[in-house]
Amino acid sequence: MKAITQLELNDFVNHFEQVLKGAQLQEVLANDRGLALSFHNRTQYWLILDLVPNTPMMLVFENHCPFKKGPKPKPLGLFLNSNAKNLYVHEFKVLQEYGRVAQLTLANTTLKCELEIRLIPKQCNLIVRAQGKTIAWEKPLDLKEAPPVENPPEPRSLVELHEEWLSEQKQDKKPSLDPVVQWEKQKQKDLEKKRKALDEIQKQINAEKHLEWQEAGNFLIAHRTLDVPTHLEPFVNRRESINWNIENAFAKSKQLVAKKDGARERLEELHQEIAKLEKSQYREKQSSKPGLVDLMHKADARGRKFTLDSGALAYCGKSAADNLALLRQAKAWDYWLHLKDYPGAHAIIHRQRDQEISQAEIQEVASWVARESLSSKSLMVGQKVAVVMVECRFVRPIKGDKLGRVTYHSEKTFHFSLRQS
Repeated sequence: MKAITQLELNDFVNHFEQVLKGAQLQEVLANDRGLALSFHNRTQYWLILDLVPNTPMMLVFENHCPFKKGPKPKPLGLFLNSNAKNLYVHEFKVLQEYGRVAQLTLANTTLKCELEIRLIPKQCNLIVRAQGKTIAWEKPLDLKEAPPVENPPEPRSLVELHEEWLSEQKQDKKPSLDPVVQWEKQKQKDLEKKRKALDEIQKQINAEKHLEWQEAGNFLIAHRTLDVPTHLEPFVNRRESINWNIENAFAKSKQLVAKKDGARERLEELHQEIAKLEKSQYREKQSSKPGLVDLMHKADARGRKFTLDSGALAYCGKSAADNLALLRQAKAWDYWLHLKDYPGAHAIIHRQRDQEISQAEIQEVASWVARESLSSKSLMVGQKVAVVMVECRFVRPIKGDKLGRVTYHSEKTFHFSLRQS
């Protein structure tokens, strides 16, 4: 896929500047390719920053994110979570004098964060400035004025950019989708590695280096001089005495003989390992993940639960005591949901450690929490409400509070209108 051009970047920013204006940054995902930023403004938008050096790209997807979170956090992602999360899009513009460089400004009444997005091939970068600090995806280079482009290519439409990028992602993923192919590739790599080690060990066994050390020692004994023939020079240290050199030469010879014995044993082991690997066949691994434990039963609590399409379980306690009992039995990575700024039901989404919960399922549970809270008569159908969601590791019950109240941080907020169930 070709990198985004200047005209395409201008069209992109002009279009999405109005779409994202006033949207709140709620989530940051990072992997080895770049970042995905989740903005919410009635609808959820994912801003994808694909920072591949030769073909950098910027895209926006509505309500779903095709970008996967990496296994390890990135420093820039952590910085954005600390300094830009919950800020609002204030300005989105192209820095025309530098070419393919855009600037996204996030702010609220007291804080400000600037994202400088460089989409120049081989110089792509993301530089974030906030609270007097600066961090970058790569070591930043000095920007120079962009030279004028004569006869620029016809710009691709936003739809074409999205389709090309998604097509490339699918092609990149195809090899990893077939476990048999992946296993066979790994098998060939292992065989190649073991055969290479086999050759190296065989060379070590065939070498006669120990005889050269032995010859040097015998020469020194016979002639009692360090003036040895040219071919024995590497085995003599003229800064040391004759006796030291004699002792060293025979010690080295003995050491090399012992190494040969060990190498022969390893050679036999390698032959057996290679033969076993060549005969091996692919066997499908059975999932070792245990099933989800029923939190309601484990906590000895009362309430309601239902199973989501992904297999995760959603729970809602009948009372404050039941809610706290469920929270105490939940895993650190489970999700806790509650109606923001209103008393009412709590909900727990119980999931596997690495299991992803779709936006639709989160919306389903959030709506359920709101409906359960309608019994307080403090809410009305059709009213706009907000539901907060946070991992259970960030939720703490207030000690001694009999109403079941908690404190929390690192939350995400979902806004929607209540509907009749």
